[in-house]
Amino acid sequence: MKESKRWQDILIGVGILAAATFLIAGTCGLVCAIFMLPLGFRYESLWDIVVFFFWGSIVAIPVSLAAAALPKALYSLGKLPRWGARLLYLALDSFATALGLAVVDLFLESVSATDASLWVAGLLLALPEMKEIGRKAG
Repeated sequence: MKESKRWQDILIGVGILAAATFLIAGTCGLVCAIFMLPLGFRYESLWDIVVFFFWGSIVAIPVSLAAAALPKALYSLGKLPRWGARLLYLALDSFATALGLAVVDLFLESVSATDASLWVAGLLLALPEMKEIGRKAG
């Protein structure tokens, strides 16, 4: 009985996390789509935008982690100034996000994104986290 309750708690937690992720992906997707439309981004429905950005963010996680770690490491070792680490982060994370979205674009037929629109989305999604580069922990 106790084991069953534990599994219920785990499933509820996973459901809440998935719902929050979809909500965030949808919000980011709608904002990015506004800037991507003039650059050739096409979709069939708003749901397609949410799905596109949800799966794109999931696919981009491994590369995005490396993209965030490298500038932080180079800054902490004194190899890059703060502005250099931030610019490197912006470039690498934009590339990582664009790569993840490009992979999803290959498989999702209801969405079509040009390279320029993917780069804009990557840049827009990288900007909010750029301020964390070079900040002291704690």
